[in-house]
Amino acid sequence: MNILVTGGTSGLGKATVELLVKDLHQIYFSYLPTEAYKAVAEEMEATYSSVKAVPVNFCEEESVDAFCEQVKTWDIDVLVNCTYVGKPQTTYFHKIAPGEFLRAFEMNIIPTVKITQAALGIMKNKKFGKIINIITEAVIGLPPMGYSLYAANKAYLMELSNVWNKEYTRYNVTSNCILPAYMQTSFAEVDERILEQMQMDHPLKQLLTPEEVAKVIKFFVDASQQVNGVKLPVNAGTLLMA
Repeated sequence: MNILVTGGTSGLGKATVELLVKDLHQIYFSYLPTEAYKAVAEEMEATYSSVKAVPVNFCEEESVDAFCEQVKTWDIDVLVNCTYVGKPQTTYFHKIAPGEFLRAFEMNIIPTVKITQAALGIMKNKKFGKIINIITEAVIGLPPMGYSLYAANKAYLMELSNVWNKEYTRYNVTSNCILPAYMQTSFAEVDERILEQMQMDHPLKQLLTPEEVAKVIKFFVDASQQVNGVKLPVNAGTLLMA
């Protein structure tokens, strides 16, 4: 299958690309066009013959629009919405300027909407497709302190997934959500002392890894089209969907 993963040069996105490519899929992935990420992208392309890396900056409208035009040429079967711009933890709600909420929405939801619309145009025509959305367990119950922007945007994406599930099932297009617990990556680094405490409090005494969540993404890639509208927490059962 032809699979697009947004944000494929680090963390969960990179782990997903490296897992799915083993199944001989054609993998496309986006990356932020910085020197460091470009070097990783080029190395991955050199390592895997069926991987194509394409730069896109979610903070620049022209860059996102140009990327979407390329998406329309890739005959996409699976879209993994993985990218988030910013950090999950910022500050207390009352300290966040109202304009920051709009900015976070423009940098995260609008690019994701545009990319998903481009992929859906293909999926509708071929009467087949899978959309896999990476959410967060922070939308279950009470989110951690400082998660206002992150949790709000992820909750919005999860509700969009409900809409896609409702509107595109008749085109044989599925939309599922994965809600991972905290993963120690460059995206969500915490102080070493906090990390140790999180590990001690964890029922398995070890935190979730990107590689483990990548296997869940692979499950949805491989699953029957009967698997649709699922919201799957990956958190050792510490929080469950109501």
